[in-house]
Amino acid sequence: MRLRLFKESKDKNFRGKGSKISKEKSRRFPKKEEKSLHSKEEKPLPSDGPTEILRRETFNSEPEEDIYKIAVGYDPEDNPYPLFDYAFEMAKLLKGKVIFVHALEEIVKTDRVEEEEKSILQKLTEILSNYTRYRVPMEIKILYGKSIETFQKLVEEFHIDLFAFYFYKKLFGKSFSQELLEYLPTNLLVVKDNIKFRKIKKILVPVDFSESSFKQKEFIERLLTYSPYRLEIDFVHIVEEENTDPSKEEEIRYLFKELFGTTEKLILLNGDPEEAIIELIHEKDYDLVVLGRTGKGLNQEGGRVSKTVVKEAPCPVVLV
Repeated sequence: MRLRLFKESKDKNFRGKGSKISKEKSRRFPKKEEKSLHSKEEKPLPSDGPTEILRRETFNSEPEEDIYKIAVGYDPEDNPYPLFDYAFEMAKLLKGKVIFVHALEEIVKTDRVEEEEKSILQKLTEILSNYTRYRVPMEIKILYGKSIETFQKLVEEFHIDLFAFYFYKKLFGKSFSQELLEYLPTNLLVVKDNIKFRKIKKILVPVDFSESSFKQKEFIERLLTYSPYRLEIDFVHIVEEENTDPSKEEEIRYLFKELFGTTEKLILLNGDPEEAIIELIHEKDYDLVVLGRTGKGLNQEGGRVSKTVVKEAPCPVVLV
């Protein structure tokens, strides 16, 4: 494979085997014309976004507007596995391409920084040579300035559909991964570095009928449309009251059917949402959780349930 300079969505409907939901139009993002920002001179990063865009392709890619763009945060100090494994697995399930992103601390390009770039590209080249079996398009992007604003610009400029990263906690203050969790304006794939990769076959989708539930539906529909194999997907709704009266249960089932077209795979539980979700993940051994990023009446910075599940789930979590 060779690297060359390269310049530089989204939903299908719930249409898996046996699904009763009809297909909707995919949302399209307009394709932007981009100019090369590559330069040997010392100069600050332009204010309109990242530089140094390199592509590695393994086959002729599909039309750009129908490809699901998955960006992966790369740090050479981290173990790239299982994060890379899950990113490629999601690309396979979503008909996507994987964009590996490394942010340099510096905002000025010097000879020393250029040497660091070359070292990063060499390491990534060696790692990615192990993933050609997935046959998905790959790219590498080097950014200048490691800040949340740099990643926000990346997401907006390149219309990133899913950003994958390792989750780390700090004893005091927020870690950079916690900032990504709260402020990055796209879907997130959150992975812990201490879990072992396994193929995604069983998925849990907790729903609360907030705005996030519609985003969960879109994500699941695309999975079921493009997954090369059958997925087992369960939905769960948790009622915080100790007992659910029959009329309340009937209302929940009605809302679920209106949204997903069936009540076949709906599980109803009572109790604390965080505890119930974590217990269910352990009990049924799910491979992935697809959770709404915000709950009812909560802002974009994330809800209490999603933050708790990300910290405690023994499997990767997608936040939409």
